[in-house]
Amino acid sequence: MRTRVWWAVLGLVGMTGCAAVSPAERAQRVSADNKERARLFTEEVYNQKRLDRIAEYVAADYVDRSEDAPTQLRGPEVVRTQAQAGFELFPDLRFELLHVLAEDDWVMVRWRAVGTDAQGPTDDDGRPRAVTLQGDSLYRLRDGRFVESWDLTDRLSPLLQRGYKVVPPTP
Repeated sequence: MRTRVWWAVLGLVGMTGCAAVSPAERAQRVSADNKERARLFTEEVYNQKRLDRIAEYVAADYVDRSEDAPTQLRGPEVVRTQAQAGFELFPDLRFELLHVLAEDDWVMVRWRAVGTDAQGPTDDDGRPRAVTLQGDSLYRLRDGRFVESWDLTDRLSPLLQRGYKVVPPTP
């Protein structure tokens, strides 16, 4: 009887060892989970305008390292402030994720957003203009929450869409 129990224990230990996750598999899982977090964050916070969900995605020590980002704010309040400002300018803003790439704790998102410019110049009929924005966001996550981000956004195209002209300097 002891021999059977011993072999059963050895069998269970052996199967558990086989079920262990390799470092490569773990890295793939973390990358896949982080990609999904970036997708859900964009959908819930920006497309559904569920600002109450920001704290589920953004760490308390989060920092936006983008050019012109507010330096005095940290954590979810940074994202809330930026999202509210964006919704004031573009009440119907909608994001589409074009590419989402991840490696370990890093996620790169290529996105396009379309919204009606509520405060900008109107079109020839006096209606607000639809504006398309494009950019890239690089996120670093820790335990499934954003801790740092960098955004690079095309700033010229929205101006041209609003009717502004690029005038070369006179010599």
